Amino acid sequence: MINQKIIENEKNPPRQLVENRTSYAGRDAVFSVYDTYQEARLVELKSDSPMYCGMISGKKVIHSGSEKPFDFVPSESLVLPPDTTIYIDFPDAKLNEPTKCITVELPLSRIDEIVARMNDQLPRTKTSGEWEYDASASVHFSNTESVDLLIRKLFHIFTEEHNQKDLLIEMNTSELIVHMLQTESRNLLLKNYRKHVTKSGLAAAIEFISQNLDRSISIKKLADIACMSKASFYRYFNNEFGVSPIEYINQERVKKACRLLSDERLNVTDVSFKLGYSSLSHFIKLFKEHTGTTPKQYQLKKLSD
Repeated sequence: MINQKIIENEKNPPRQLVENRTSYAGRDAVFSVYDTYQEARLVELKSDSPMYCGMISGKKVIHSGSEKPFDFVPSESLVLPPDTTIYIDFPDAKLNEPTKCITVELPLSRIDEIVARMNDQLPRTKTSGEWEYDASASVHFSNTESVDLLIRKLFHIFTEEHNQKDLLIEMNTSELIVHMLQTESRNLLLKNYRKHVTKSGLAAAIEFISQNLDRSISIKKLADIACMSKASFYRYFNNEFGVSPIEYINQERVKKACRLLSDERLNVTDVSFKLGYSSLSHFIKLFKEHTGTTPKQYQLKKLSD
């Protein structure tokens, strides 16, 4: 049974203006909400356990080791390995518009348990090897719609009363770990796909997608490139990345659209055409589904920053 411990009550006035923390501790997970109400620089964050971080509102700038500082914004996630220290800037935090982030700390034993279940129930291709958690590297990724939904569910489960709270926490944190592992796998393959392209069918398919985002891409074509049947390709792709091939293609097109929209010389119609969309309205709808804003709104905000 979950032993809930409320360290701070978020309904009370904040005790501190920078990283005001409200935590809910359970049997094998600690959920925290951090609110920052004023600008700050190089605020330290560290956990003894693997830590998942999800942005709710505002913006952070993350300083992590020798990596170049990067923005951390809503609809993005960051997974920190144990015993890793990062430093955070809060450029936009205000008293009436706090920067809000959630974290979930999970023991390595729980992650190892999920890894074992994934190897049993969601096996990877032989060339990909078994699932494993890299406890030495951090992972920063854009959320899928399902991850955004999961973050909202976790926030609700941890902060509200439920008759089956312990079961719901176990189910949803397990799902979070699966997404963490699949995204870690995706980032590794995307980073090194050219090294793996000669031995991995999925890597070859990823390379084809990246080079043909302006064209129609069929599942049959991708399956042929991967030297798999359509059914096997679809299953292994879902297992590896946590999304369908079509959803992955759409995500990559939206990412490319965001880069193109940063060019003031291109309008929305130009970008839609460069990505091979025959219907401008379909492109706008798809972009809004993935980003929460229209291409034009995104471009105007990007160019004004």
